[in-house]
Amino acid sequence: MTSLADNGSTDATAAVVRSLSGELPVRWVEASGPASASHARNVGASAAEGRILAFCDADDETSPGWVDAHRRAVEQSGGAISGGLLNHTRHNDADVLFAYGIDPSTDPPFDPPADEPVVRESTSGFAGYLPTVAGGNFAMLRQDYFAVGGMDPSYPGGAEETDFAWRAQEAGHRVVMCGRAMVAYDLQTTMRGPLRQQRIQQRARILLWIRHRDRGMNGPSLKASLPAVAHLVLTAPVRLRTRAQRLRWAYLLRAHIGALEGMVQYRLFPRRTTL
Repeated sequence: MTSLADNGSTDATAAVVRSLSGELPVRWVEASGPASASHARNVGASAAEGRILAFCDADDETSPGWVDAHRRAVEQSGGAISGGLLNHTRHNDADVLFAYGIDPSTDPPFDPPADEPVVRESTSGFAGYLPTVAGGNFAMLRQDYFAVGGMDPSYPGGAEETDFAWRAQEAGHRVVMCGRAMVAYDLQTTMRGPLRQQRIQQRARILLWIRHRDRGMNGPSLKASLPAVAHLVLTAPVRLRTRAQRLRWAYLLRAHIGALEGMVQYRLFPRRTTL
């Protein structure tokens, strides 16, 4: 059974899901409250009845066999967390990929080759620490998800999946990669989109750093972000000639602004932000 956790939608999501309930194994779950992907995932996980939880986001596309691939990965790995891969070329044009610094030639295919193994050991860490997973493409045993404490809704729209994956590994769980569980990921395609998305994500990364810096995590720095913002503002006239350049400029500017905001919010004026 698929549970759709609705975290305050303003369209006809609930009505559409209910209309399909007789045809598809899907149900609508009320997840209003904090505007948070973490909160929605926690509510959806609580409503789920299966032994294995698999998470995806509403604005992305899963590959054929996605559910079965994650199930097999969890079972074959002895109950590890299965992290799927993200494909960026299926739904995003060349300008958007350039803005986000994504090389299309290295992007994993949406349809994996037939010889792609279900499970690969995750050998590379993230930000100088442990491996992570994409919040919209991972699976794990339901009992383990709640034993770790679920996801932390205090994160402002980013980094919550990494915090969760790291806490899980610190508690003794493994993370493996499932190359057959693909998600076509939608990137923001307007100037306003990258501005908002990167600002929130980099702000959240500062909170992640505050909580995990003693374990070796590296993060944004004041020395890097302040000069970068000044440089981007001063060179704006020559950076905004094409759509690709404008999107790249917006991506970089807001990323550094978000980092600076995070430093102010979580380092200079910290509040209680623990789970």
